[in-house]
Amino acid sequence: MIHKLTTPSASFHTSWLESYDEWGTLDQDGSAAFVAARYDLDLRDSSDFAKWVEVLHELPKQSFRPPEGLANQSTIWVVRDAAYLGSVSLRHALANEYLTEVGGHIGYGIRPSARGQGLAKFALKGAMEEGRTLGMERVLVTCKQPNVASARTIESCGGVLESVRPPASFAPALGVTESIRRYWIDL
Repeated sequence: MIHKLTTPSASFHTSWLESYDEWGTLDQDGSAAFVAARYDLDLRDSSDFAKWVEVLHELPKQSFRPPEGLANQSTIWVVRDAAYLGSVSLRHALANEYLTEVGGHIGYGIRPSARGQGLAKFALKGAMEEGRTLGMERVLVTCKQPNVASARTIESCGGVLESVRPPASFAPALGVTESIRRYWIDL
């Protein structure tokens, strides 16, 4: 079975819900599910899910103004046949303090049942290619200190560690509770 990168599609609703159940939360790295909350959408509802997908298609457009606190971004899904396996988001700019300090340009996440198959690296490389297409020269990619698998993924894609910053080094409003590893990748 071959996995691929694709733009979000409402056709993956059932599989996305299975992934949601595995995660147990909307707080899924790279998924941009938090965007749905900004539009008061219930992603368990197929109609709201389709509206969310439409927003994800609008977010990369320079003419689109995202809600306060969000940045223009490209969201790419990792799929295999009809199965949603994960996603990666590329923020086109570090448009706010959270992204500049904690979130970085790229966030990615693979559903628990699909981990350990190299899909995070596959997703990160896809986001890097999208960044090159957009003319970006380098990107900031971060992970929590204890996430060794993510650190290895970033390093395997050329990530150069800038620093490991403890929670106390961030403004309290950013809500950071673990040390953050900050990497730069030249595109």
